[in-house]
Amino acid sequence: MKKMILVIVMGLALAGCAAEKYGSGIDGTVQKVKVKDIILYPELQGRKVTLEGRIVTQCMSYGCWFFLEDGTGKVFVNLAPRNFSLPANMGKSARVTGVVSTVKDGYQVIAEGVEIS
Repeated sequence: MKKMILVIVMGLALAGCAAEKYGSGIDGTVQKVKVKDIILYPELQGRKVTLEGRIVTQCMSYGCWFFLEDGTGKVFVNLAPRNFSLPANMGKSARVTGVVSTVKDGYQVIAEGVEIS
């Protein structure tokens, strides 16, 4: 009986550690880059990439965008073009797969999928 309880508790603990997924998810086949790479390597424009970092600012009214910071810089992540949003996740770790594009103020990533952990 004790072993069964332990197995149930461990299963619940592991289930609580699962990443929350939004959009089409993370594409493991695309290049992982840092925010600074988007600025330093113009050939990344128009390409699909994956970034990891922390959500430092987020649209609070609908959750249709956020800023991701990874220690090398901060980038705007736009969720609206793919018609999905996130609940409030300020300060949480995130992985994003999306297409790099330019905007008048700099760069953005048009997200296709996001995982929050």
